[in-house]
Amino acid sequence: MQNRLGASLLAFVVGLILGVVGTFNHRGVLGIGAVDLPWGIVVSVLGAACFLVGVRLYSGSRLVTVCGTLGLLVPIFVFSFQGPGGSVVIVQDTLGRVWDWVPALIAVGVLAWPQLPPREPRDPGAEFAAPPTP
Repeated sequence: MQNRLGASLLAFVVGLILGVVGTFNHRGVLGIGAVDLPWGIVVSVLGAACFLVGVRLYSGSRLVTVCGTLGLLVPIFVFSFQGPGGSVVIVQDTLGRVWDWVPALIAVGVLAWPQLPPREPRDPGAEFAAPPTP
């Protein structure tokens, strides 16, 4: 139980950091000539997807994955509202809506993925073993 609690806390903190960094990075644009490439949203969404899938695969626990998801989505939720001075970090345009919804949809997919049965260990010498004699 103590191991799962520590893993849940760690997943929450890492998700929180990733959520904050992704929130402030999702509007990054690289201008090449007359074309603006939105590298920030791509990197932020890929980072969120890799984090959530990695937590689920490594821990094998939905509880730890839920804690990582909460850590990721809380900053997105908080920074979607107007601040005291009227400023908004996540503007509700296309990039902002993608950053609002896609990590949540990825989290639903990762959490809904079924638990796969553990694989039986392979005998490394079985391939080269002589066939049984009658």
